[in-house]
Amino acid sequence: MSKPYIISMPIIPVPPHATCGEVYERFHTDPDLVAIPVVTGDKPVGLLKRIDFLIRLADRYGRPLYENRPVAQIMDANPLIIENNVALDQLNRALVGENKDSLQAGFIVVEDGVYVGIGTAYTLLKVNMERAERRMKDLEVARMEAEAATRARTQFLANMSHELRTPLNAIIGFAEFIMSEDVRGRDIRDHRGYISDIRDSGKHLLSMINSILDLSKLEASAFVLREDYESPREITGQVVRMMEGMAKARGIVIEHKSGGHHFDLHADIQVVKQVLINLISNAIKFSPNGSVVRVYDRLNRDGCIEFQIADSGPGMTPDVMKRVMQPFVQADTGLARKHDGTGLGLPLVKAFMDAHGGAFTLTSTVGVGTTAQVVFPAGRAIEHQTALYATI
Repeated sequence: MSKPYIISMPIIPVPPHATCGEVYERFHTDPDLVAIPVVTGDKPVGLLKRIDFLIRLADRYGRPLYENRPVAQIMDANPLIIENNVALDQLNRALVGENKDSLQAGFIVVEDGVYVGIGTAYTLLKVNMERAERRMKDLEVARMEAEAATRARTQFLANMSHELRTPLNAIIGFAEFIMSEDVRGRDIRDHRGYISDIRDSGKHLLSMINSILDLSKLEASAFVLREDYESPREITGQVVRMMEGMAKARGIVIEHKSGGHHFDLHADIQVVKQVLINLISNAIKFSPNGSVVRVYDRLNRDGCIEFQIADSGPGMTPDVMKRVMQPFVQADTGLARKHDGTGLGLPLVKAFMDAHGGAFTLTSTVGVGTTAQVVFPAGRAIEHQTALYATI
């Protein structure tokens, strides 16, 4: 929330019974004093305007006539009174419209009817300049963010040209080879490995396209949750079994521990699995060979279902963690980067969790590792019996 504008100066008020002589001395000793408010208790009842006041007392008989009289006799009993939280544009319109005199002579500023200070042309000019400066800073921030987003998308397109061509070239190359073998009359049954490579390349390509489409739907608010009930232990177990092949290829062990609670998660189960796949695959991708990736699911103290994935990879600095949460951005960039991917995995996790009303956090220490945590709200933790009845 932006800092509020201060539209007034805290001028010390006077009571209605104060004498005009006392006020004259204040105006005389302070040439910058535009007006003095007249206040009963903490409520404004009038305004002594410098020019009007001094003209009246400057008359030949003015000072002897009014010097000992209370200021209530010559104050403006109907001054312009403005609430402190008034919109600046509304105040500007009011003061350049039917209240032009108040801009020069001053106006009273209150908060819930209680006197706060005096507003003048100077205070109004100051807050308008302050707002202009804020807007300039906001525009500069927006420009820098837009440029960063453009660079991220440009980098994404450069990366995607590599990511898409690799599986497509594999699919085309293996298919053409098998077709050429068939034309030569050779037995293509010996090339099951190539067919498997075509399948794997197709799956990889489909996964990238699905990530792009999912993010597009989420950004367009067109993503619909298909909610069901499933045990967190079962969800995590299925995903871990799916990811074991990727882990074994690197000699990495996935260690799964469950809180053993008797609750089901009410959520879009396929989306939850995709969240865990993204996080576990990231943990495997960035972990050193032969290390352990730890996966936990549990019901926490707040009654929320929580999943946690911890690795012993290189870790990230706060700047890198902030950067990888942006769509199309990766921890390692450039065409010669070490790890494949679209840079959509973590932004998708965050968007999926937002869609469920949950939370996604990353904690990381350089040289130690990274821990990803997703937490579903307590309202999505359903006791087994309740979940059973809900499906009948």
